[in-house]
Amino acid sequence: MSFGSQLFLDAARCSAWANQSLLESCSVLSNEELDRDLRISHLNIIGTLSHIYHGERVWLDCLVTTPDSGHWRLPVGPDANLSLDRLRREWPDIWDGFSRWLEHKSDAALENELLLHLPGAVQARFPRWKVLRHVLHHSTLHRGQVIGMIRILGHQPPAVSPMDYYLSNPKATPPR
Repeated sequence: MSFGSQLFLDAARCSAWANQSLLESCSVLSNEELDRDLRISHLNIIGTLSHIYHGERVWLDCLVTTPDSGHWRLPVGPDANLSLDRLRREWPDIWDGFSRWLEHKSDAALENELLLHLPGAVQARFPRWKVLRHVLHHSTLHRGQVIGMIRILGHQPPAVSPMDYYLSNPKATPPR
């Protein structure tokens, strides 16, 4: 496995671990707390967690697009909020999807460009590594917002930084 692929695989696993930690932390919150409009991000914790989930699902779909399936179009329109239980059940499949997709990728495969159709009739070509970097950053940004909302509600959020991941997973495979 190339260094780039290993680096991205580690980042995807770290992101999955952080999402899982956040879901576990949110399991102690009441439905009222999960749904409370805190005027941050996607209004509330469940809306923001659902947004992260849908973003990861959509961009994984983009990454696995093959040349024979043509160009890729970003879906438009709001996605439904999912329950915490449903997120806990379904999200691991997305995390596994990123790992499976990355496990045997070469640097050349990560540099392979995709034609994306984005809202506003925008068409752009991006290498797959930029799409992956975007989705990982997107998830990190919104996890930080959920952490802020958990604090506003008076609860202790989980520690979800990459260093926390490395400390809690000492056997995590480091990039070579």
